[in-house]
Amino acid sequence: MIEPSGKVAEAATAAADRVDPSGKLHADVLALLHAPDRPVERYSEIVDIAALVVSTATFAWTVVVSLRAQKKKPEPEVLARRVRVEFPLADNISAEQRDLVIDVVVERILTGDEER
Repeated sequence: MIEPSGKVAEAATAAADRVDPSGKLHADVLALLHAPDRPVERYSEIVDIAALVVSTATFAWTVVVSLRAQKKKPEPEVLARRVRVEFPLADNISAEQRDLVIDVVVERILTGDEER
């Protein structure tokens, strides 16, 4: 098993908490972060959203790392727009849910980035 990046896990769980304060999504996100290849025992909208959260956080972190390698500072608006454009919208997830996830992920991934 590959440990998820600290920033990916932080962004994914923060987005999960914002989308679903009940904690169910948080648990599914943690499960996907720490065992991404495990078979899904139940299929539901919450599992789909958990997968979206983890994928979005991973993709956003990859973009940030790539920009840093080019000595570019990732701007929040640019990162959010790139994720929105390059990440497909799943059929059973609303644009509002996706946008909320992206906004929280970008905010968390870039938190503390000024020091780098």
